[in-house]
Amino acid sequence: MDHVIDFGIGKLFDVVKPQALLGTSSTAPELVAAVRAAADRMYDLVDREPELLRLLLVEASAIDAELAQRLLGLEAMVAVWVAGELRRGVDGGWVRADIDPDVLAHTVLMLIMPGVVKEIRGVGNPRLRAHSTDMMQVMLEKALRVRTVGA
Repeated sequence: MDHVIDFGIGKLFDVVKPQALLGTSSTAPELVAAVRAAADRMYDLVDREPELLRLLLVEASAIDAELAQRLLGLEAMVAVWVAGELRRGVDGGWVRADIDPDVLAHTVLMLIMPGVVKEIRGVGNPRLRAHSTDMMQVMLEKALRVRTVGA
């Protein structure tokens, strides 16, 4: 089972490319676009191999507590990468300084999940997918926008 999970995780990372978020953005809109692109790639994977994501996101954690912890560790690792990018944005002045990068990083990942889970369960559709991703993008843009005096 460990080998199957390793294969699935490798495939997920190859498709979603979370490392593509690292150091590539120099503005909040660029970071939001990179997150959107990662979400779109995840939806593409759902279209091609829904059983892979069903295994990784739903079934594996029910099989074994150790697998569940391992998969939660992956989410934590990706959240650390996203938090690093958020900190880089805060330091660069293109992400508002009053955010908590660690909390927002986990939140960003969780904003993507409801739509993906619906797709895995077979209750999603293209309109719902687009709406879910659009709303994630709007929330993230608002969360990152640097506040101006008087706004």
